[in-house]
Amino acid sequence: MELVWYRMLAPLLGGSTYTFGLILAVALVGIGAGSAAYSLSRRGTATLSGFAATCALEALCLVAPYALGDRIALFAVFLRPMGAFGFSGYVAGWSLVAAVVVFPAAFVAGLQFPLLIALLGEGREHVGSDVGLAYAWNTVGGIAGSLAGGFGLLPLLSATGTWVFVAALLGSLGIVALLMSLKLPRGRGQIALASGATAASVVLLLAATGPTAAWRHSPIGAGRVDLGKASPNTVRDWLRERRRSLAWQQDGVESSVALRKASDGYAFVISGKIDGSSRGDAATQVMSGLIGAAVHPNPRRALVVGLGTGSTGGWLGLVPSIDRVDVVELEPAILRVAADCAPVNGDVLNNPKVRIHVGDAREYLLTSREKYDVIFSEPSNPYRAGISSLFTEDFYRAARSRLAPGGIFLQWLQAYEVDSLTVQTVYATLSAAFPEVETWYTKQDDLVLGATAEPIAYDAAKIRERVAQEPYASAMEKAWRARGLEGFLSHYVARASLSRALAGRDVPRNTDDRNVVEFAFARSLGRDSYFDVNEMRRVARARHEDSPKIAGDVDWLLVNRWRVSAATAAAAKPVLRPDLTVEELRMTMAQRSFLEGRPETVYTNWRAQPWQPIGSVEEVVLGEAMAQGGDDQALVLAQRLQPWHPVEAEILTARLRWRQGKTEEAMQALEKAFTLYRQDPWAMPILVKNAFAIVLDLAAKDPAAAQRLDAALTQPFSVAVLNEERNLVRLELASRLDVNKYASTVSEMEPNVPWRTPILQQRAHAYEATGNSLRFRARKELTEFLEKEPPPFAPGVEPAAAPAAAPASAPAEAAKNPS
Repeated sequence: MELVWYRMLAPLLGGSTYTFGLILAVALVGIGAGSAAYSLSRRGTATLSGFAATCALEALCLVAPYALGDRIALFAVFLRPMGAFGFSGYVAGWSLVAAVVVFPAAFVAGLQFPLLIALLGEGREHVGSDVGLAYAWNTVGGIAGSLAGGFGLLPLLSATGTWVFVAALLGSLGIVALLMSLKLPRGRGQIALASGATAASVVLLLAATGPTAAWRHSPIGAGRVDLGKASPNTVRDWLRERRRSLAWQQDGVESSVALRKASDGYAFVISGKIDGSSRGDAATQVMSGLIGAAVHPNPRRALVVGLGTGSTGGWLGLVPSIDRVDVVELEPAILRVAADCAPVNGDVLNNPKVRIHVGDAREYLLTSREKYDVIFSEPSNPYRAGISSLFTEDFYRAARSRLAPGGIFLQWLQAYEVDSLTVQTVYATLSAAFPEVETWYTKQDDLVLGATAEPIAYDAAKIRERVAQEPYASAMEKAWRARGLEGFLSHYVARASLSRALAGRDVPRNTDDRNVVEFAFARSLGRDSYFDVNEMRRVARARHEDSPKIAGDVDWLLVNRWRVSAATAAAAKPVLRPDLTVEELRMTMAQRSFLEGRPETVYTNWRAQPWQPIGSVEEVVLGEAMAQGGDDQALVLAQRLQPWHPVEAEILTARLRWRQGKTEEAMQALEKAFTLYRQDPWAMPILVKNAFAIVLDLAAKDPAAAQRLDAALTQPFSVAVLNEERNLVRLELASRLDVNKYASTVSEMEPNVPWRTPILQQRAHAYEATGNSLRFRARKELTEFLEKEPPPFAPGVEPAAAPAAAPASAPAEAAKNPS
């Protein structure tokens, strides 16, 4: 059960080394308290019926938190604000959650242990041998349970299944002991207790749903779930959304794994926290390995630590010069994640150049005799228990020993939810193993540290030629929305000289013997980040270290312009720096207006001072503005987008024709865009979301249009991008048609239909009208919703905080504002 508790409580408590220690401490305190209570309150002689009672009572204590299910998760969410009192506040909240789940069963186990010793004998004879025998069997059982649980039961039955199995095993043992005790004259009260506890356990087990995805796959412990001043209805809507977004889940040997359908595509969840998103993290996962391959003179072999979505290994496997890519993955269940993310990783599992090794990366590096030109390490977050062993000086020295001459080691580093000293520690640790450490960024808060034994010789002409070839050109366009040498260098942050300054003399190093990063990260988790990437960039510019020493011509003004586009591509507002030129400032403001949903502002400024867009991001920003203004020049930009981003080209065409009143042409373009989006996942999600307002406007004017657009949206987009938004739009379209269509559409979301007024109302009406077997549940749930809705929102009025979709009555405004 300690294995089950750790697996189950990791999402609620953060999964750090503190989580493991806290669960163990609570279990030991419970056992000690139970044993002390037995010694203080025992009356008479130990009986077999008493043992049966403890078994049944322990089973009941195990089943009770299981039966509470997601209420435990909500309890953890509402305790999270205790972190306002600092780390001790977090520990207090974690302790309360652990106490609810662990302490009752541990307390009964504490009662049971001296009872077992007493059952072995009476009086003063053989006391030592009886105690030794009990401890010996306890030790054997503890070892056997750990091995069976970790390597057998958890992967076979899942954590929740093992939880139920243990409770049932205890209950069965209690029943056997109870039947044996019936032949004995003593313990009638204990027999009654055992019978009652067993019956209660069975009832709870049969009636309980148990923990769902809202508990198991939500980043509560990481501080990324904030329900604020939640009402019962908003809480229930959140619970249903978490369950609805689950694609699949599996308990692996090392951790729980799930795949969620998030807005930015499939996202895989490890022990409650998203560790990677197929589209949202593509900038990091696709390009991190390719950075090393692009600057290496002739990369032939590569090693990737961590499979994840498979994007790093898959794209490295497409590099012509690379003969082999070894990928080391600790958790076998992640292979299914890579299989589902094939559209973004180049079908990595079927690439003959890529070899997957299931095992520990440190062991692989220490035992392998292979030499690599590029090694990229992207494990999970260092605050997770055990992960920071891949951020130690010992690991980095092992990695350096596996590099071929001229090789480059690349380390992913999160630049969010971390204090500056911890970041400096990573720099100091990596610099202790590698003399040269340069800094790149892949997305706004993801750094990649490039470490080498000798300074990298940058040649502008050679790199320009290389990044113009495949797969670099496609990877940069899709993952970074950048092109050419200048687009590549736009993700450079700082030279090795700044890394040495960050490392400093008094900054501690992270070693196997003194792993300071693991504890420091866990203590700062969920707080406002003290480290600021933008401040690091500012310091690098001030020290003239924000560009590599490169031979050849580089257009640095163009580099700055690509940096603005990189922020917009990641849906982050570009920074308004004081050193921007007038043209850079104008483009920065235009892209900020685009993200704010104000294309008319972009169009007005462009007409006053026209500029020529460079790159697909600028083409999208200006193209949507022109289309919103009904300007046919939008077609020119759509044509330029067509080779790389056909989905976006069709959406710009659709917006233009919609604004011009050419309904049929707009319809055809939207249908084509949504069809293409099923295979092409690389369009900017914000642009597709903006198009949904056009869909609703066209559907409001013509039922036939609603029918056609619903057909275009029936199938999911590639890697489940915008899956929730697509389904909500389909519900809106179904409401424009007939009750049969609405009933069939909303039934696809059962039993986790969004807990919102109009959806619940129309669902109840549609099920009643069609005689659906779920009509009674629908009517009951609508009544429950209305009973718990706070006064400001009268029955039938949708709360503003959770709209189902943009209202069709205001299409123009919705089109301007994607929020």
